[in-house]
Amino acid sequence: MTSRFHVLVICVVLIYLFMASTIVFPQASYQTATVVSVRSIRRAEGPSPSRFPRPIYFTIDFAFRISGENYCTGYETPVLDEVQDLLASQGKEVRVELRGKKFIVTLPTGRRIKAQLEKPTQC
Repeated sequence: MTSRFHVLVICVVLIYLFMASTIVFPQASYQTATVVSVRSIRRAEGPSPSRFPRPIYFTIDFAFRISGENYCTGYETPVLDEVQDLLASQGKEVRVELRGKKFIVTLPTGRRIKAQLEKPTQC
């Protein structure tokens, strides 16, 4: 009984390894886009629930164009350098990796911003 069990386990492992090696994961589609506009920068604030101050978050609304279509998003960050890098990239080409409704924008400085696409009616 144990030898049959070992043979079964080895067969299952080999089948699993073969199937895992033949699965093709969808590759991310890298495209070149142009940052059309950085619409607004505002500080997202709220009351502090503790006696220690909360960090300041900046909300950035920006749009970019790929193949003649505009895409827009809102992005929130506590890092002021990300805000400055995004403002500096307005009108410049950036690299965009689309994954469904989520995307990653690589700015000319090399900084990567992860965000989610908004509906076209919200642009």
